[in-house]
Amino acid sequence: MKELWNSCDLSDEPEDQFDEISSFLNSPQSAGFVAFEKRKIVGAVLCGSDGRYGYIYHLAVADAERKKGIGIRLVKSCSNFLERQHIIIMVRKNNEAGNKFWSQLQFQNEDGLKIKYFRKI
Repeated sequence: MKELWNSCDLSDEPEDQFDEISSFLNSPQSAGFVAFEKRKIVGAVLCGSDGRYGYIYHLAVADAERKKGIGIRLVKSCSNFLERQHIIIMVRKNNEAGNKFWSQLQFQNEDGLKIKYFRKI
């Protein structure tokens, strides 16, 4: 999956190490969905809930497989799993493909909301 994330310019954070992802996926409030084409991973996404909001992380679809509905199916899988009306996504400003995809699905920027990122010291 890391190959796919890297090919989609998703950041490689410490939280993306195998043990961290495994721990995330072992929570009953978290899930991961994967799309395959000829036994090869062509799409993947992580999602989870804090009990109030749903979150979608690291949605990625291989460049050659885009425009085939894979991303939308992965988002629907997350939406069904999360069962939340409010879903928060985080997309870097310079991720043109990601921002275009999310805007086409009518996800909107929330005016006045700014994400602050904190690493444990």
